[in-house]
Amino acid sequence: MKSVRALPRIFIPGADLSTPIEIPKTEFEKLHNVLRLRSGARIGIMPNDGTFWECELNGHIAVPIELHTIHTQPSKRIWIAQALPKGDKLDDVIRSCGEIGVAGFLLFPSDRSVVKWESKKLEDKIRRVEAVARESAETSFGLKIPTVNYYESLELALRASINPIVLSEQEAVSARLSLQDPEVTLFIGPEGGWAPREVERTKNLAVTLGTRVLRTEHAGFAAASLLLLNS
Repeated sequence: MKSVRALPRIFIPGADLSTPIEIPKTEFEKLHNVLRLRSGARIGIMPNDGTFWECELNGHIAVPIELHTIHTQPSKRIWIAQALPKGDKLDDVIRSCGEIGVAGFLLFPSDRSVVKWESKKLEDKIRRVEAVARESAETSFGLKIPTVNYYESLELALRASINPIVLSEQEAVSARLSLQDPEVTLFIGPEGGWAPREVERTKNLAVTLGTRVLRTEHAGFAAASLLLLNS
């Protein structure tokens, strides 16, 4: 018998697994066409509420077999507030941070962000990033999909955040990153760092990871790793 961790698994948010359920088309295609699973195969279904159900595949139907009590969600809730980076770097941020268990992402353009998300394409961009977050949780055996929210400025993201902490590359910052609260939001600047106006705005929230300066796509992962992997 396969271990629970080894079962192919998919998210079906909101699924009521007290009875057999129909698997959504996109998820069934992944199980059938990509993983080559057929009726009788055991799969895991996660309703995005922190539970894990072992099920048997029967055509397009998932038949619940057993509810497993497992603990893969970190005890701390860490949010990543990421200034929009260039190219595919945002996918790297979402994927790596999602795999180690961040609760969600707050995305925003900073003063030095080269990338700007146009309002008419905003919905499509968020949907694509949400798909990366979902895949990262499935891959890493997370039981909840990290949330993704977009804000039009640093100021709006700060207002929406819980216990904000701003990673700074300024030499004058001596406070080291530590976790005093069970839930915090880590703010990560863009390529080129925070603009002077942003440094002034967040100086009371600034901390450092040390003497090294990390790329924007690596800083959040490094900081979240320090806070999450042992939680």
